[in-house]
Amino acid sequence: MADHVNIGYLNGSARTTMKTQQEDTGAQFSALAKAIDQAWLQTHKGDFTDAVREYQRVEAEFVARMNDNAPFVLETRRRIAEAILSAAHSHHPSFDVCREAWNNLVRFGFTNFHTRCMHSWFYADCCAYDEQPEEGLAVLEPLLAEIERLREEARATQRPTGFYENEIEHLGDLRDELLAQQRGELSPGRITRRMDEAYQPTPEEERIDELYDTFWEARRAVFNTYARSWDRSFADVAADYRRVEADIVARAGEAEAFQPFVLEVRQVVAENILTAACGLEQPFEACRDAWNELVHLGFRDFGEQCRMTDMYAKSCGLNRKPEEGLAVVEPLLAELEQRLDAELERRREAHAKSEPPTHEEPSPSFYRDWIKSLGELRDKLEAQRKGP
Repeated sequence: MADHVNIGYLNGSARTTMKTQQEDTGAQFSALAKAIDQAWLQTHKGDFTDAVREYQRVEAEFVARMNDNAPFVLETRRRIAEAILSAAHSHHPSFDVCREAWNNLVRFGFTNFHTRCMHSWFYADCCAYDEQPEEGLAVLEPLLAEIERLREEARATQRPTGFYENEIEHLGDLRDELLAQQRGELSPGRITRRMDEAYQPTPEEERIDELYDTFWEARRAVFNTYARSWDRSFADVAADYRRVEADIVARAGEAEAFQPFVLEVRQVVAENILTAACGLEQPFEACRDAWNELVHLGFRDFGEQCRMTDMYAKSCGLNRKPEEGLAVVEPLLAELEQRLDAELERRREAHAKSEPPTHEEPSPSFYRDWIKSLGELRDKLEAQRKGP
C-alpha cells in the first residue's frame, strides 16, 4: 500500500512539474513573439543588416534562457529564420542573401504548414523581384502539388477546403507570374530590381517619403497613448491625431505635387479617428461623425473601404443601430459580388489569352472572404433589427 501511495505522490509531482514547465515554455514563447515584434519596429525602416543583427540578438537571448529545452530552442531558431526571410522580402538585399535566408529557414523546418506556405510565397516573390523564375518555381510547383493533394483528401473526408483553395489561388498567381517571366513577359504592376535601380525619384518624391516616415511615427505614438491605456479620453486622442495632421499638412505646403499626399494624410487620420471612436466604444454619434468624415474624404483603396465599413457597422450593432449598419453593409456586399464576378471573368479571358497575372486587382479570395465576413455581419444586424 505504501508503495502505491509513493507512486501516486511521485506521479502527481511529475504532473505538477510538467505543467509548470509547459507554463514556463508558453510564457517564453509569448515573450519571444513580443521581442520579435519589437525588433521589427526598431529595424523595419533601417537596412537589412541592422534587422538581421537585432533578430540574431533576440535569438541568442532566448536560446540562452532555455538552452536545456531543445524543442523551444529549435522553434526559436525557426521563428528568427522566418523573421529574417520576411526582412529580406521587405528590404531587398541581393538575391544571394535572400536565397541564403530561405535555405536557412528550410534547414530548421517550418513552424506549421501555414507558415510554410506564407514564407514560400515570400521567397518566390523575392525570386520574381530578381527575375529568377526557375528558383521560385522550384519552390512553388511541388508545394502547390502538395496543397492540391491535401485539398482532395479534405474533400474526400468532407473537411473544410477553404485554406487550400485560398493558397492554391494565392500561390498559383505567383507561379503563373514566374512562368510568364520564363517566357520573357512581365506582369502588369510588377516591380523588379532592375526597375528600382533605374528609377530616379524627384526631389518632391523624396520629400514625400521623408514626410510619410514622420507621419507614420507620429501616428504610432498617438495610437500607443490609448492602446496601452484605455482610460484616455477619445476627445484627447482625436485632438492628438488632428495635431499630427495639421503639422504634416503644413510641412507639405500647397504645391500641386504634394496634394495627393495631403489627401492621403487626411484619409489616414480620418481612419485613425474612426478606429479610436469604435475601439474606445464612444457614443454612436461620435462613431457616425467619424464615419461621415471618412466617407466625405473617400477611401484610400477598396481594402480600406471594406475594413472601415466592417468596423463602423459593428459599432452600429453594439449601439443598437442595426439600420445604420445595414445601410453601409448591404451596398458594399452588392459591390463585392459584382467585383468578384468581373474579376473571375477577367481571369478567364486572361487565361485564354495566356496573359500574365496582374497586381492591379484584388484576388477572388479577397472578395470571397469579405463577402462571407460582411454577410455574417449583415445577418446579425438583420436579426437585431427584427428583435427577439
